[in-house]
Amino acid sequence: MATSTLAPRFIFGFRADVKDNVHYAEDGSVVYPAGHNIVLYSPDTRTQRLIPGTLESEGITAICVSANKKLMAVAERSDKAMISVYDMQTLKRRKVLVSGDAGSKEYVSLSFSGDGKTLIAQGGAPEWNLVQWVWEKSKVGSVVKTTNQQGVPMFGCAFSPGDSALVSVIGQGIFKLFRNADAGLKPVNPVMGKRDPGLASCQCWVPDPSGSNEQRERLLLGMSDGEVLLLEGTDMKAAFSCDNGLPAVSIAAYSKGFVVGQDGGVVTIFERDEKEFYRRARAFNIEGNACKVLNLAISPNEEHLVASLENNQAFTLLLSNQEIMKQDEMNFEVLGTPNHAGPITGLDVCVRKALIASCCSTDRSVRLWNWAERTCELYRTFADEIFSIAIHPTGLQVLVGFADKLRLMAVLMEDLKVVKELGIKGCRECCFSTGGQYFAAVNGTTISIYNTYTCENVGNLRGHNGKVRSVAWSPDDSKLISAGMDGAVYEWKLKDLKREKEHVLKGCAYASVLATPDCKLLYATGTDKKIKEFEDSTGTGTTISKEIDTGGVNLTQLALLPNARVMFAATEAGGLRTYKYPLTGEFQEAKCHAAPVSRLRVSWDESLLVSGGEDGSVFVWEVRDKDARAAARREQEKLEYAVEVLVTRSELDEKRSRMAELEQQVAELTMQTEYQLRLKDLHLQERVKELTDKFSSDAEADRQKFEALLAEKNEMEMEYEDKLKQAEERSQAQLQALDTQYQAKIMAEVERYQALMQEKELLAERWDEQNSLLVESHERVIAELTEDYEAKLAEEALKIEALQAEKAELEREFEEIKKQLEEDADREIEETKEKYEQKLQTERETSLRLKGENGIMRKKFNNLQKDIEVCNTQIKELYEQKKELYATIASLEKDIASLKREIRERDETIGDKERRIYDLKKKNQELEKFKFVLDYKIKELKKQIEPKDLEISEMKEQIKEMDGELERYHKTNANLDLTISNMHLKQTGLANEVTDQRREKQDAFALMRRFQHDLQEVVGFLQEPKVLKEKVKWLYQKHCGELQTGPAEDGDVEREAARQREYLEKTVDSLKRKLAKDSELHRTDNLRIMQENTALIKEINELRREIKALKGGGLGAGGLGGKPGSANGTGGRPGGRGSPDAVAQELRRELDMQRDLIARLREEMMVKEARIKQLEAMVVPRPISRERLPPMEGFSGAPQHQQHPMHMVSSSYAPPTGVLAGGAGGPPVGLPPPSPQPPGSAGGGVRDSGGAGGPAAAVNSGAVLAGAAIAASMGPVPEDSGEGYDGGAYGGGGEEGEGFEPEGELA
Repeated sequence: MATSTLAPRFIFGFRADVKDNVHYAEDGSVVYPAGHNIVLYSPDTRTQRLIPGTLESEGITAICVSANKKLMAVAERSDKAMISVYDMQTLKRRKVLVSGDAGSKEYVSLSFSGDGKTLIAQGGAPEWNLVQWVWEKSKVGSVVKTTNQQGVPMFGCAFSPGDSALVSVIGQGIFKLFRNADAGLKPVNPVMGKRDPGLASCQCWVPDPSGSNEQRERLLLGMSDGEVLLLEGTDMKAAFSCDNGLPAVSIAAYSKGFVVGQDGGVVTIFERDEKEFYRRARAFNIEGNACKVLNLAISPNEEHLVASLENNQAFTLLLSNQEIMKQDEMNFEVLGTPNHAGPITGLDVCVRKALIASCCSTDRSVRLWNWAERTCELYRTFADEIFSIAIHPTGLQVLVGFADKLRLMAVLMEDLKVVKELGIKGCRECCFSTGGQYFAAVNGTTISIYNTYTCENVGNLRGHNGKVRSVAWSPDDSKLISAGMDGAVYEWKLKDLKREKEHVLKGCAYASVLATPDCKLLYATGTDKKIKEFEDSTGTGTTISKEIDTGGVNLTQLALLPNARVMFAATEAGGLRTYKYPLTGEFQEAKCHAAPVSRLRVSWDESLLVSGGEDGSVFVWEVRDKDARAAARREQEKLEYAVEVLVTRSELDEKRSRMAELEQQVAELTMQTEYQLRLKDLHLQERVKELTDKFSSDAEADRQKFEALLAEKNEMEMEYEDKLKQAEERSQAQLQALDTQYQAKIMAEVERYQALMQEKELLAERWDEQNSLLVESHERVIAELTEDYEAKLAEEALKIEALQAEKAELEREFEEIKKQLEEDADREIEETKEKYEQKLQTERETSLRLKGENGIMRKKFNNLQKDIEVCNTQIKELYEQKKELYATIASLEKDIASLKREIRERDETIGDKERRIYDLKKKNQELEKFKFVLDYKIKELKKQIEPKDLEISEMKEQIKEMDGELERYHKTNANLDLTISNMHLKQTGLANEVTDQRREKQDAFALMRRFQHDLQEVVGFLQEPKVLKEKVKWLYQKHCGELQTGPAEDGDVEREAARQREYLEKTVDSLKRKLAKDSELHRTDNLRIMQENTALIKEINELRREIKALKGGGLGAGGLGGKPGSANGTGGRPGGRGSPDAVAQELRRELDMQRDLIARLREEMMVKEARIKQLEAMVVPRPISRERLPPMEGFSGAPQHQQHPMHMVSSSYAPPTGVLAGGAGGPPVGLPPPSPQPPGSAGGGVRDSGGAGGPAAAVNSGAVLAGAAIAASMGPVPEDSGEGYDGGAYGGGGEEGEGFEPEGELA
């Protein structure tokens, strides 16, 4: 392996021939192609990240970035068209898509779907197929041919960003729409009215607005006549004109409108319009670039626009400032650097400066690139073609070969000045010597040597019979090596201008030559596709000592590091090879250009390698040494680059005189400014005095108003403190009364519980008897079923034996048939084998005969091919000579016209610039004067206003605090209104709950009547056991479900009864604890609510007084003031509206209204509380078991009309204490509805905690009653067991409940 490696550093270039060649990434960097690479360029930091193309491909044809900026697809030309999908975050390749369905070697356009999962690609000639890829699976979804029968070219495809159902393609005179369906892409006919769809030249789908659920699928279609059509789906909605008649070439849409790129370097901006969709806003020209705007891209934040042009240039426009830009000015900035528009014909690297010099014959420009700062330092165009360039080691001079002359130019700060013109026409090779004192220039077959400082001709080197293609100096400038198209390689000694080494190989046209630092070995490469090593041997002269085959690839340039560790070679395919030195043929290759590499240069410090290609790009490589110590040592010894520039004396004198004029103008402006300042100071002092007086009077009025409000506030606080104490005493008395009432209720419930326990024991004994009867009947049924199934099993066994005998007979028949078929198949195979062996022998003889004939024809073809190549070479030479003669004639004619035109244009330009400079200077002087005056005024005003600002800020803070207090009062009133509305809603809910309970009670009575009627029928058959059994089954099926013949229920009845007893005891204990806790909470809540009500009423009255006081103060004559008023404690009110007696009477009326409102609210709340307590008295049953028990006979523990079926409780289920909670307004979850009770019966129980009141309402409404839960779990109780237990006992409507405020409980 080589001791050095190459790493890409920077690319100066752009490729305009790639479809959709500019995009924005998510981080704001610009994505564009350069050479054989994709570049991610950051405009802020001027840094690049590179994605190299595939080495085997022939070039990049199209790129595409997904809508979310996370994926990028790159199409490349190869034997089979290929697409590479990259991750934009990591820059790693995720998929490579290759398929023969494209019918071409390339894709001309790509587009991602809105979700990024599907990719469509428009194939190239000759098939022009549209391929739909599911790229994550590397699978082709569908293929459709888009061109017409004549096979016209297609050049664009696009996915709609919405549901990705529509696909649009455009071509030369073709516009088509396809709908993406399950069966593939189906064509859709667009409705465009009278407009010709064949005029479509560009397209862009409009993204849906953010936050909109509607998918409009709008398409903007640019036409070659300058119109833009808007299609929604397949229908045309509107048409817009660019008003200049130039064809639309590219379109880009964004949230505020869209941008159209046109021919002639015009960019037109359209903005959204509510009436006509869009309207033309403005148009800008890219000055000096009158060519097509091929592509447009808008940044993710929609602040910048990038436009790529046909001449390999890219410009940016600040979209956010486009409204204030002037349309006749140059508002675009170059993206990165101005690039060459054609093949690079000359390249050189400077020694003392970080400069690279390059030239291009297409745009006729010379550019100096600063590779350290990544900028173009100098750029100049000429009227003649440029063929070669060389830069002096100091960087202060350049040598440029034009079509008519060779010019030595001085590199000034902003221009190139001609120093000397030499009569060498069409110089294609020139270079400075290593020291810079000489330069060599090729004049056809002659090499001329000149002194750099005197421009004298030192000598001419003649000897080549063909054009000289490459020249190289030795390190000590004593020798010159040259190679030409005549196959000759010469080493010249400059001391006597004679050849020292020579070697001629006819038929090989050399393209590049170089020598080792000691000039012992020469290397050259040419059209024979080999690298030759020349060595001078004693006796035989210069001979070829080594030939390295390049693998059938033409090498265009060679470069050798001075220390001879590695050799670089450039290829015709745009690649760069790194050969190990001494040459062994081993190399590493990297493809950097999309066209042949025309120039290759190495920097003097071995750190850089620069290549220039026919694609117009300059590629800067970093040469990294694997020896870290040597690299560090060279870095320390490295000399800093020079920063000096050349300036002519005339320019320096002109700038000095201009500075003197400006200084004089500044002095005059200063005097005028001081006079105007004094005048304005006097005016401002008077104005400040007026403002000061006004602020003082306002502040005094605000202070008096504040003192009056503060006194009124203190009086109201004292009044409401007294009221609060009285309310607390009343609340304490009510709580004590409630406590006594609840204690009496608990004692009554305990007595009721003991009675229910005795009733439960009787029920348990009857259930045991019923269970034993059912077990006996079930065992008898099981025995009968067992006998029936044993008989059926015996019959099935006999059938199985008969089937087995039949199966054995069929197996014997099958074996016999199988044996006969195998014998027939073997016989046929032998016959077929013999037949095809004979045919194979015949084919082998025919193949040998054809191979011999093919060898003879190949030899004839090779001889003819060599003759054709010789003829082609002669034709090319003649054509080149003819072309040079025509070029010379044309250049002379152009020189005369261009010089006249240049003189006239420069005179006009100078006049315009001088006028503009004079106008700008005058404007600048006026602005400076105005700025100085305003700065002085601002300072003086700030000094005078600062004390007043402090006082104003303090008063604003006080007013802000008072406003906040007023806002709190308003919020309190709103909360009270909300509480009242909640009470109304609760009342409605309770009424609905009562209706539901009545309906359930009626249903339960109906069920009991039906069961009693059925039971009376069964009692009539007590003397007939069989009929009685059937009737009992019928009764069970009707009221308890279908009869099941499964195994008997197992379990110990006594254990179940004990478990039930234990559960009920625990329930009673928990309910007692909860009752005590809820009583305490009830007392605390009542106290808190009473305090809140008092505070709210106090705040309402206080707010009303303040409002009236403020209204009265605004109408009165004097400021704010007041004095203590009436005997009810109301504060003073502002005077000016009436007498103190009238004010006191108004306050009394207000208090009476408040008292009436509070009394009315209390009455409503007491009615609602009574209703709530009445509903809480309903019985809630305990949870049922998982299995049902049969009905019990002879149950008579309760009146006959209250009996209902009982259900068995599973011994494994023990409900928790809080199981009584349920849904809204109904029984708890998983429990049967409560037992119906006739009017006047006991109704113990609690409200559902999950009902309309929620958990908080359940806590505030009282404790859960133990006796109610027990009664619910055991069923209805006798009517005489509920004495003293009714809704009135809760204090909702008795004498003890008066004075109690129920609204606090439900708040």
